[in-house]
Amino acid sequence: MRKVNDQPSATVRRRNARGQGERLRQDILAAVGRLLDEKVANDALPVSLREVARDVGIAAQSMYLHFADKDELARAVTEDGYERLVAAMRDADAEAVDRGADACERLYAQADAYYTFARTQRGVFRLMFGYDATAFGIPRDAHPARALWQQWLDALHACENEGRRWPDGVEHAAITLWSALFGRFALWASTFGQQDPEELTAFAHRTVDTVLRGAIG
Repeated sequence: MRKVNDQPSATVRRRNARGQGERLRQDILAAVGRLLDEKVANDALPVSLREVARDVGIAAQSMYLHFADKDELARAVTEDGYERLVAAMRDADAEAVDRGADACERLYAQADAYYTFARTQRGVFRLMFGYDATAFGIPRDAHPARALWQQWLDALHACENEGRRWPDGVEHAAITLWSALFGRFALWASTFGQQDPEELTAFAHRTVDTVLRGAIG
């Protein structure tokens, strides 16, 4: 006699009527989409504490002296990523100032620094922008991305101080610039692009050109 499984099971799907195979295919694709969404929401850091400990060369238990769980570790990685990215952009800006660059030239340097960080820190960059940091317990008004947003604003305000004016305002120009740079990197980092670093540099400069041309003065 076959043993009955007492464990709860998923709802059994009723067989599709003849000729409705395409409907099942679409249901399968929709289910994958839902599961991927859940994966993104529930597993923000795709590595275990044990894996990290093994890579560092410490006992897994030592991880808990610094991070209570994966969410806390993910939050720390996210915050550190934004801090390092903003620091890199500020360093590039300071170096441009030392060379006697004007505000527009400084903007090019910061865009280059943004792409250099994204290209060399792909995993961290993906975590920074691929997940809602509020899931790590970070309030929206304290999101670490705000420092990066402020950096873009400051860069464009510096251009304003040298006579540039955007008809729709600095914030509109900043979100256009940031969105374009981020979107191009997403394509570049996929199999769609050739992944040539010079492509990013060229695109960054064309994008800054376009944003600056949109200004009056």
